[in-house]
Amino acid sequence: MRKVIIVEGKQDAAFVKVLAPDLEVREIEIQELGGLGKDNIKPLKIALNRVKNDALLNPVEKIGILLDLDPVDFNEESKLAFLNEALQEVFGVALTGVNDFQSIVELDTQVACHFISPNLDVLLKQIAAQPSPRADCLHSCLEAHTHAKQKEKDKAWPLYYMRWDVCEFEERENGSKYVNFTHTHTKGAWNLNAPVLEELKAFLALF
Repeated sequence: MRKVIIVEGKQDAAFVKVLAPDLEVREIEIQELGGLGKDNIKPLKIALNRVKNDALLNPVEKIGILLDLDPVDFNEESKLAFLNEALQEVFGVALTGVNDFQSIVELDTQVACHFISPNLDVLLKQIAAQPSPRADCLHSCLEAHTHAKQKEKDKAWPLYYMRWDVCEFEERENGSKYVNFTHTHTKGAWNLNAPVLEELKAFLALF
């Protein structure tokens, strides 16, 4: 029976698909939120309602929710409370911790969550497999500008790395096609055997 894992955006979806290449065999669908923030829980509620309505017609065995922890705004406890607000409104259930399933009797399914700490962008920097002199140089310049938010700084490094250290000149000319996780993975940009990925792999193995 099919499973659904909800992620925050396109890069998250691409990352999960590379990290778990057997998704189709395991009947796992990846669905994107398209935006989420401390003061914006609405996309999460919409995504959960979409899964709920779909599951009434096409049963779902398990539901996974994969979000950034974002320690600037949350700790694990407050992030879980943030998520539970949406889960209680849509499904009438609450999770007690990460990686632990909670039954949704109405749909005869289960739901669990996992938080990437601190966020996917920092995780990508940690698993970069090639030298990154250009990304490091550009990022140090950004770090010097104190008006930039930490989230903006975190997001910048992987983009710098993919564009300037991994992609060739011709590929940079078509950034929308080549400057992304899926393509740079084919060029050996990421170490998918890094120990820092073990907890995330364990979560995905639950589905």
